Amino acid sequence: MAMESVLQQLESRIEDLVEAYRGAVSKTAELETRIAELETEVDELNTKLSTESDAAEQVATIEKKHDQLAGRLEKVLGLIDGVLGKG
Repeated sequence: MAMESVLQQLESRIEDLVEAYRGAVSKTAELETRIAELETEVDELNTKLSTESDAAEQVATIEKKHDQLAGRLEKVLGLIDGVLGKG
């Protein structure tokens, strides 16, 4: 009778271990899926960040050209004012 009780306990613990293993396998699959989703999200964010950095560089270049053009226009206006002032 004692052997039967030990065997039942052993069987019960094995069933618990099998169930825990199935749960761990299921959770591992869920986590692997979530990791893949997060990696995709990170890639998308990196692409977006790169695009925004490129846009910021383009804005800086345009602003620099704008400043250069404004300086040139001021110089031309100064020349015109000088000629008109002499005339």
